[in-house]
Amino acid sequence: MVGASYAGLACASAAVSNGLSVTVLEAKPEVGHRPHTTGILVQEAVEQLPEIPASLVRPVRGVRLYSPSLRSFDLFSDGYAFLAADTPGLLRWMADELLKKDNVTLRTRSRFQGAEERADGLYLPEQDLLTRALVGADGARSAVASHFGLGTNSEFLIGMEMEFAGHAHLDERFLHVFVDSDLAPGYIAWVVPGVGITQVGLACRHPAHLSVEKLIEKLRPLCDFSTMQPLERRGGLIPVGGVVKPIAKNRALIVGDAAGMVSPLTAGGIHKALELGGLAGRAVAAHLGGGTQSPEQALLAASPHYRFKRQLRRVANYGVPNSLIEFTFGNSLFRRFAQLVFFHHRGLMTREGWGAALGKDGEDV
Repeated sequence: MVGASYAGLACASAAVSNGLSVTVLEAKPEVGHRPHTTGILVQEAVEQLPEIPASLVRPVRGVRLYSPSLRSFDLFSDGYAFLAADTPGLLRWMADELLKKDNVTLRTRSRFQGAEERADGLYLPEQDLLTRALVGADGARSAVASHFGLGTNSEFLIGMEMEFAGHAHLDERFLHVFVDSDLAPGYIAWVVPGVGITQVGLACRHPAHLSVEKLIEKLRPLCDFSTMQPLERRGGLIPVGGVVKPIAKNRALIVGDAAGMVSPLTAGGIHKALELGGLAGRAVAAHLGGGTQSPEQALLAASPHYRFKRQLRRVANYGVPNSLIEFTFGNSLFRRFAQLVFFHHRGLMTREGWGAALGKDGEDV
């Protein structure tokens, strides 16, 4: 297993639970070191991790959406909440839970440097390991995908985020989301009241120049971040082109960001990383145990096609003028579409979701 990411740890856990011996290779000095994700868990992702310690997450009940001029309205959904997560802590907890199982080895500071194909498996000379199957969950620029000639991501958002100690003077019930095509063309900016910290970030189509400092200055009427202690700055690429092909070849398979299993519209990937990472682990175990279905077939059958969301991503990449955002901001159709995007239990491709957007809950649309 290459990469102790959400997808990698979910895959390794499922594989071990289904009888395999697993070695996890993590290039960083420790699991959870400087993650490239904000760590907002949608409710469906939480269902994949039912025993998360309460100290690692904080419920966020709604979304406060802001226009370029900082007008705002609030979105809620009955019975639904996001979880702001301590991402480094959550990944370490997942790794600790994995290591409680038999037949698991975790190697940190161990970077995948290639593999040699042999009759009985793949040999990794850098680690002196022979494996019957290799799964790459090593990020948007996957070394596993590149080495084995698998599909690679070609469309990205680029994101940047700063962390501050404590909570800003913003309503902590909300994920604060800012729509501004000058600051974040093609995507959004955000402030997340997290677990003991406040995360301030933005993302936009790649390539582009990002400035968290400009965002912080714009937000000064809402919160003066100059009074808060900065802790960390991070950035990275988010694949938004949909699932790549092929995702498997010669005993190697990719999952998570490496395979483009990320929503092209919202750029959310943790839910699918956990779900499909676990499926990959079970599928590899079943295949090595004599099953006829390949892991690739199992994963592709369960992976979203994202056709409609890819089209919406292309529209978003052109950028919407701030004047148009201001004009439409807050009208009933804008609010309903925002509700549909943010609350995953009523997704863009569900009858219930479009019924809600059109004001026809419970009716066929």
